[in-house]
Amino acid sequence: MPVLDLLLEKNPIRLFAQRIGLSHTVFPVTLFAQTRSAERFSSIQKIKAFGLPKGEANPRGVDLLSKFAQATHDHPEFMNDTRILTSCTSMVFAGSETTAISLSSVFYFLLRHPRVYRKLMQELDNAVADGTIEARENRTVSWAESQKLQYLDAVIQESFRLHPAAGLILERIVPPQGMDILGEFIPGGTIVGCNAWVLHRRPEIFGADVDVFRPERWVEASNEKVKEMKATMFQFGAGARTCIGKNVSLLEVYKLVPSFLRRFEVSYEQS
Repeated sequence: MPVLDLLLEKNPIRLFAQRIGLSHTVFPVTLFAQTRSAERFSSIQKIKAFGLPKGEANPRGVDLLSKFAQATHDHPEFMNDTRILTSCTSMVFAGSETTAISLSSVFYFLLRHPRVYRKLMQELDNAVADGTIEARENRTVSWAESQKLQYLDAVIQESFRLHPAAGLILERIVPPQGMDILGEFIPGGTIVGCNAWVLHRRPEIFGADVDVFRPERWVEASNEKVKEMKATMFQFGAGARTCIGKNVSLLEVYKLVPSFLRRFEVSYEQS
């Protein structure tokens, strides 16, 4: 609730107390990022001073914290410790709450629509049989493999469409000079925004059955229609202000859903 947010979280007295050191309240996600960074203080300091080691193969790749430290080495005038912490906190946010909401919606719709669940499982089994998915002992599915699964993509996109993680409008403030929006002049300083839940239910884009969970709409549509549908999707925002954690979130969703389904059999029981 905006009023309570202003009163409790953005209260000027509270914020002033934090600036002068009287209050040391730290948001849990920030504390998590600080703790993980502190655990690797020595190695990160070396990267900041000398850069990432060249020519050394790392089977696990280079993680984001190391890349942020490398950015400090390359651009010390810009990338300071505060910006490293801010970047780490943003990455944790990107991989937690909104991604968890999206994952929950995928499994909710699968369980409420057994036909879709069976069809997706058949696609996964066929993909393993024909070698599209490597038959690993731990049954994980890589990002590259997941991108070849058409029905998996349709299920995830349809879940994003019906249950976008952001339920409120994504606010923007009109610049001081004002601007024209859809033929109407909006004065400067006005808060405007779009609601993903409304955009994702436009019948002229998604069809008359916009309130129905039907992944097939993404499979049956022409390439041009799919392009139009994806251009209307707003769960990560759009344009220059698109969520900076979008790719991290998509990576997690597209890897976790098929890997989980290959490991576990899930069912829905109504109490």
